[in-house]
Amino acid sequence: MVDVLTVDKVTAGYDKDPIIRDISFAVPKGSILGIIGPNGAGKTTLFRTISKLMRPWKGSVFYKAADISTMSQKEYAGHVAVIPQFRSVPPPFTVREFISMGRYPHSGRLARMNPEDISIVEHTLRLLKLENFKDKKVNALSGGEMQRVFLAQGLTQRPELILMDEPTIHLDITHKMRILDIIGSLAKESGLTALIILHDLNLTSAYCDHVVMMKKGEIFAKGTPLEILTGESISALYEANVRVGKDPVTQRPHVFFLPQKFTGIE
Repeated sequence: MVDVLTVDKVTAGYDKDPIIRDISFAVPKGSILGIIGPNGAGKTTLFRTISKLMRPWKGSVFYKAADISTMSQKEYAGHVAVIPQFRSVPPPFTVREFISMGRYPHSGRLARMNPEDISIVEHTLRLLKLENFKDKKVNALSGGEMQRVFLAQGLTQRPELILMDEPTIHLDITHKMRILDIIGSLAKESGLTALIILHDLNLTSAYCDHVVMMKKGEIFAKGTPLEILTGESISALYEANVRVGKDPVTQRPHVFFLPQKFTGIE
């Protein structure tokens, strides 16, 4: 199976201090890889490096066979959509106008949208159930609504690879599951490849094909959810009291968090 994204021995950081060290993993085409770890583990630095927002000090990131350092931002955006966790509130564009900007890598900023572009925008509005918001100003939306609009803009790029940093933040459980269901369906039906930073371990287990655990800037473990989402590994990763069972439907690990009052530990 072709690896769409390869991170090869990457070290990166700010000023003189490395934040991530010797990170290596690959994401096969049509799969979903989840990255998990405690705050300060280096997940955001890794995300920024893969997104071409910062250069690695050592090592390389490859999109298919191309070192992304040799690709322009526009060329990269023609294949890869980046959905960061924090974005500034955009100027008062309507939702439809803002989502339409996802076509810029293919058509250019000043070009008029052709019928295919229009069809893609309308399809994405329906996919994320944003039709009723399309004429609203983006900066008038709630945090959860805005998160869905940012994702819609990314999907409108029609990427082969999508990079998402906490895409379910601000969302209720219905929209969390809808967004991850959409990514899962696109992975299965059209070969979309996804890298997603998540904090919810049960969503990670349910939706991800592969998982990378990060701690203190390094890879703590990597494998399938069944292989590495164990009580022992999660307790060690987060220094928290948990138990792991098996979901009766998915047969994947399900994490139970234990408040101190139930553990007998003072």
